[in-house]
Amino acid sequence: MAKLVLTNAVVKINGTDYSSNVNQVEIAVTADEVDTTAFSSTGWRTVTGGLKSGSVTLSFHNDYAAAGLDGALWPLFNTLATVVVLPNGTTVGTANPSYTFTALVNNLTPVSGSVGDLAVQNLTWPVSSEVTRATA
Repeated sequence: MAKLVLTNAVVKINGTDYSSNVNQVEIAVTADEVDTTAFSSTGWRTVTGGLKSGSVTLSFHNDYAAAGLDGALWPLFNTLATVVVLPNGTTVGTANPSYTFTALVNNLTPVSGSVGDLAVQNLTWPVSSEVTRATA
């Protein structure tokens, strides 16, 4: 089984590639656990999957230039944005699936850091749609 070291992940927000400003990405998906235990389950709990949800966590290197990251993210605050993530470059395939979803940009950190630190934004946004996985 092949292993992948993330060195060429692609992160797009509303069609714009921000990969050169991102140094960490995580997509997390979960499903609710719905209890279906009945008297006939002989003392064991039974469960089934319920509603699904997700989140995306992005660590950005901030950029305050006129067309930089800060100026692009600020107008997205409190809106829905389309996010596309590929783990290894721009070519979608079975070895490089793309994950596409809508996220609510419900938080920003326009300024974060200490003296001498890189200006960053570490953000986690909730997913507000189905997460689709494409291999072609």
